[in-house]
Amino acid sequence: MRATLRLGRVSGIDLGAHWSVLVIGALLAFGLTGGVVDAQLWAVVVPTVAIFLGCLLAHELGHSVVAQRNGVRVRGITLWMLGGVAQLDDRIPSAGATFRIAIAGPAVSYALAAAFFGVYGVVNAIGAPNLVVQAVGWLALVNVVLGTFNLIPAAPLDGGRILASAIWGVTGDRTRAEVGATRVGQAFGGLLIVGGLLGPAVGVPYVSLWTAIMGLFVLQTATAEQRYARQAGLVGDALVRDVMTTEPQTIRGWQTVQSARGELASAPPRQFVLPVLGWDGSIVGIVTLEQLARVPEADRGSLRVQDVAVPMTLVGTAAPTEPLLTAVSRLTRGSPGVVVVFDAGELVGVVTPADLHRAARRTVTV
Repeated sequence: MRATLRLGRVSGIDLGAHWSVLVIGALLAFGLTGGVVDAQLWAVVVPTVAIFLGCLLAHELGHSVVAQRNGVRVRGITLWMLGGVAQLDDRIPSAGATFRIAIAGPAVSYALAAAFFGVYGVVNAIGAPNLVVQAVGWLALVNVVLGTFNLIPAAPLDGGRILASAIWGVTGDRTRAEVGATRVGQAFGGLLIVGGLLGPAVGVPYVSLWTAIMGLFVLQTATAEQRYARQAGLVGDALVRDVMTTEPQTIRGWQTVQSARGELASAPPRQFVLPVLGWDGSIVGIVTLEQLARVPEADRGSLRVQDVAVPMTLVGTAAPTEPLLTAVSRLTRGSPGVVVVFDAGELVGVVTPADLHRAARRTVTV
């Protein structure tokens, strides 16, 4: 999730918001006003919604600051339609650190709820306008709901991470703990989807299509985290340099596909994917042997290699000293599962699916 709007920087952490925040903010404001055209009502509701979004940001910031104190680098926080996302650059080192980082978010939400309840008592006692009193009370209540919902023991919610920390602490098996928590998350997400779709039809209160959307998010995120956890269990703490194919063979981007295929037939490369050289010697993309083979024979004499290559904007890159898991997480849908490795701007290697398979086999063997 990439930020569309930059909101600043706190404790070395970039704060941003995705454009979908504007959508959810508008919908929330419309829901709180009931669509009534009243300047005084909207004058209270709009700042209230902005403060609520700030509470979401504070929740994620709580996670991030505690993560930093436990030796985990945090790249940034992005608010979006369904909440906030903290982007961690490192794996959390221990079960205890996992618990501390996970509990920090709900703790912040409960602290904000307590503060708003205090303000509610004050504004109520001094006879503030009823709209202001109701707005402060709503902020207090919604922070209680935010903290409590996040404590449900189902990944990717904070409660799921607390569950994972408990399983990890008892079994000593991080992968088992994370996979177990994500399975609960998948089941919970499925339950929300079913409830959101069927609940309104049978008169179940407090559920709607929005509940189903939340469930879909939980299900998809839990599935993605389960895949990540399994992959992490295979590659362990390996660095990119530990598994990459060094000194990879490159291919000239300006030559025709026909010429390239002729050269490759006489001198087969060590890897199935080839970094593509531009005129200035830079790497402008990658191309696979399969991509070259798929070019129609009639076009091979006119199309250049760089015309059929995947551009570098869609290719994952890494430094040799980075954790392998971090590098692999940058893969995009447009890339054929390959990470190109640069050291001080110079091409030094590639990480291919075959390299990852070998790394996984070594981890299992050891």
